[in-house]
Amino acid sequence: MLKKEFEKHLKEIREEVNQLIPKYLDEGILINQINSKVKIELAEEFNIQQDFDQNFKSIFLEFIFNLQKQMMIQEKIQNSPKTINDLFLCSFFNLDDIPKIKRHSILKKLLDHINQRINHFFQHQQSTIQFLIAQQKLIDSQSTRSSPIVIDIEIDSNKNIADEQQQLNDQKQELELFNLAQYQNPTEEQLNCPYCVCKKSNQIVLNQLALRCAICKNYFHISCLRIEKQKKVFVCPECILIGMDPLHELQESILDPVIFQSLEGRVNQFTQKFQMKKGLPSEHLVELRSIKIDGQFEDISWPDFGDLQLNGKKIQDFKPLANNSSLKKRKDEKLILNTELGQSNLLTIREQNGNQDLQAYRINQGIPYMLGIFEVRIYKLSEFIKKVKMDQSCLIGIEQSKKLIQLSILQNQFDEVTMESIKVSLDCVYDLTLLQTPARGNICEHIQCFSLENLVTMMKNVSPRKWKCPICKQMILGLQIDAYQMCILTIIKQYNLKINEVSFNQFGEVEDPKLRLLLKQQQSTLPDYTRNNNNRIIQLEQISQRILKIPNQVVVEFKKSKTPPPLPEPKVRKKITNLFYDAILID
Repeated sequence: MLKKEFEKHLKEIREEVNQLIPKYLDEGILINQINSKVKIELAEEFNIQQDFDQNFKSIFLEFIFNLQKQMMIQEKIQNSPKTINDLFLCSFFNLDDIPKIKRHSILKKLLDHINQRINHFFQHQQSTIQFLIAQQKLIDSQSTRSSPIVIDIEIDSNKNIADEQQQLNDQKQELELFNLAQYQNPTEEQLNCPYCVCKKSNQIVLNQLALRCAICKNYFHISCLRIEKQKKVFVCPECILIGMDPLHELQESILDPVIFQSLEGRVNQFTQKFQMKKGLPSEHLVELRSIKIDGQFEDISWPDFGDLQLNGKKIQDFKPLANNSSLKKRKDEKLILNTELGQSNLLTIREQNGNQDLQAYRINQGIPYMLGIFEVRIYKLSEFIKKVKMDQSCLIGIEQSKKLIQLSILQNQFDEVTMESIKVSLDCVYDLTLLQTPARGNICEHIQCFSLENLVTMMKNVSPRKWKCPICKQMILGLQIDAYQMCILTIIKQYNLKINEVSFNQFGEVEDPKLRLLLKQQQSTLPDYTRNNNNRIIQLEQISQRILKIPNQVVVEFKKSKTPPPLPEPKVRKKITNLFYDAILID
């Protein structure tokens, strides 16, 4: 029985590796950027008659998998690995001696990248591998015993079984944490920080430390972003620029975020062309956003002194604050661009820094800005609330919510804070009444929710609009509906229970026996996606990495080169959402 279970685990790991290999090949192709001359050579080598970009990946994968299969036959390894050694041998592609690969260096680079990523995969499966190694030793010892071994020591068998069960539970929990963390060692390409502002403005990198964005997972140099004090959760300027106003939802990027470098002591001019498409729905607008890369970059910020022109016509003046102004910061807002559809446009920003008469004003010189032009959809209040409640991508399922509670308690235990349960209020912090639709920000790590309706109403009437969580003051770049707390609230309202707070145990279960029974009855009637949702939950990743002590900060080793590395392809910004119609999330 143990041997069958062991071989089943090995087979599952090998299948998981094989499923990841096409993704690793995609990364290798993107990083190495195959030029047209090499494409012609490879097309001849692999007999690719047409559309190289579409066909090369599938042909190359079939080629290397066939070679790997032949190697396994030579090594007398069955299709399903029987030992840890078999698993490693049939996972990596040791194909350096193959003539085709010798003839084309790019193929060697692609294989090296795939093998490197497989190695990273195994590195982050260490607890599982160690557990399997222990199982293999046990299997080997059982098969080599010729006679039973008698141990003349009195052992408490119940305690022994309990200890083994506890060890298995600990290993399972650690494995779950690794899976939740979804962390991989950064590749060499990632450590070049291709999306960092320095690659877009050619400024000198002063600090070798880099941070990984919690949302896009790209790396950014701390010195380039002028970060002095790190926050608990780091989000890059580009993700902030794109998600800073959920009521103005980004539909498409017209001008991908670019850097406007402020120059000290003189007039600075930034010019950028952009193309407008012909059709634009009535509820859509074209919006220009800008943030200052000063270590804060959470709010809209325009140059201190200057103007903005569109097609040679001035549309906005920027006036600085006086030194004795009572305002801490000028209240800047997003700008709506009224342009002719289907035409090419010229955007110009002029910044004046050098006038001596401006010494009485607050002007920061030499600071870069990031700006972008986006097609956005403007939502009405009721329309937006309904959209969030019906958007399946905004749902944190019941099992995910339980996992968040478990990890929150576990995190406190790792911080040496004794905690076996957690008590959560069901009243909204805005009006102190029972929550309507329990929601939180997509990077907030607290279990407590606020009413979606109250938050959106507050944000609708604020100018300038700064989406901040009322509980933790963290930015809100997206919203989550907590299906677990929604179930609890539904039961409270249905049975008219006098409950305004609930306690959860270390397994994420409600401690109140009556409420737990009612929850169990209700959950059995719910659709699967409200119980087990596969949405990416950033909080689970962040807390898992913190518990596992996986650093979000890495050291970058710079290499001197005459020309900067090419930028990767622009990221797709168009958002696609899946609607769902579920009674639990609709009033």
